[in-house]
Amino acid sequence: MYRVLIVDDEPWVAYGISKLIDWESEGFQVIGEAYDGSSALRFIEEHRPEAVISDIRMPGLNGIELLNEIAKQKLETEVILASGYSEFEYAQQALRLGAFDYLLKQIEKEQLLETIGRLRGYLEQKKLDAGDPDAQLNDLFELLDADGHTTIGQYMFNRGIKPEHPNVLLINALFPYATATDSSERVAEMPEMNAHVMRTGSNKLSYILQYDEALHAKELLDFITGSLNDASHIGISMPADLSYPLSKMFHAADIALFTSCFYPDQRIVRYKENEAMAAGISGTMLQLELSMKERKLSGMQECLQRLMEQCRGMQLDQFASVYNQIISLIHKYYSQASSQQDIEFLTYDQLARTYSSIDAVFERLKNGFELEGKPDLPVISGQVKAVMDYIDSSFTEDIMLGAIAKRFNLSLSYLSFLLKKETGTSYSDYITGKRIALAKELLKESSISVHEVVERVGYKDYFHFNKLFKKHVGLTPSKFRKL
Repeated sequence: MYRVLIVDDEPWVAYGISKLIDWESEGFQVIGEAYDGSSALRFIEEHRPEAVISDIRMPGLNGIELLNEIAKQKLETEVILASGYSEFEYAQQALRLGAFDYLLKQIEKEQLLETIGRLRGYLEQKKLDAGDPDAQLNDLFELLDADGHTTIGQYMFNRGIKPEHPNVLLINALFPYATATDSSERVAEMPEMNAHVMRTGSNKLSYILQYDEALHAKELLDFITGSLNDASHIGISMPADLSYPLSKMFHAADIALFTSCFYPDQRIVRYKENEAMAAGISGTMLQLELSMKERKLSGMQECLQRLMEQCRGMQLDQFASVYNQIISLIHKYYSQASSQQDIEFLTYDQLARTYSSIDAVFERLKNGFELEGKPDLPVISGQVKAVMDYIDSSFTEDIMLGAIAKRFNLSLSYLSFLLKKETGTSYSDYITGKRIALAKELLKESSISVHEVVERVGYKDYFHFNKLFKKHVGLTPSKFRKL
């Protein structure tokens, strides 16, 4: 997010400019207002905003003098000057001194949007030219954040992409190998479809496809079966128009992608909005709760088996809802049970990363109930050390807990219990903690890009890493690096 200071000797004018457009959607944040040139200069020296919008006629330093001071001190701030006077000499002088643009008052919304769009593109290129390897990645984190409001149309405008078709899809594709940074050349050969490609993981590409669904549905199918023929999993968002938020389309495509990963027989999944819940699930949940309350193992196992079949093929965000209802019941009736202590609430993406399939989820749940009531198994110190040594030496690898259980000939439930007793936390939280700690150390080395850090600590999805890091550290990786 680029920071901007608004300067005008009339506070109501400065306020009006701050409210004229949705700055955050354009990639900017208004961090202050100043009402004379001298105050503005002090603010710029202290906070170093990337952009300043300033009136020319002001007490103290006027806009031209402010621009001249910024140039003399070599402050990295781009200046857009505004004036109610249309004399050509002002524009000439401003541009000669290095102003990014010159606007006439009263500033119009469309005029400001056009200038800000060009300024964002200029600032992005400036960072790339300066050799910032993380510039594009940091922008991507902000664009795809769940709270992001940037629309597809705004995203295209900011990158100089001219919309030519009414329909937009976002496709997330996972490959079995590390992808190239940009594969747009593969799409450019199709004149009926415009595409923009973002690399969102070491082996993940996100495609924004713009096409006319009524006229070119076949071309879309050709693209998916042709250009994405080597993708192992494909998630397709719902169709939308240019006014739809980019982050919501990415989120929908990601749900579809994780659904594809969760069900091995579904290589391509298309996101379905407001998909109806499978019939009978509510009734089975009621029966499961009754069996839990009465401690009837056979009833619980039967209900879990039925739920597994009812949920099979369900979109993963919906399955996460069912799964978390089961977890709520476990916490309600088995809060003290050692066999279920590591069972935790999970989001759809955490489910896909924790379990290889829906069968693995229900196997874990069933095993937990089977162990309930049995005496605790003895913990062998040598065995615990061997397991922990293996995990500590392999935590940057993509190893599922089930694979570790098989390696050491342990049941999944017992291994979960053992790890919880040894570390005080779940396997996934322990691995995450180790990875975040390593990432913090690597980020101190300025020669290592965030791309490299993500991959070195064991993540392939940049967006997922950014969310985890921010959740655990309180800052994004790029902001942590600047401390």
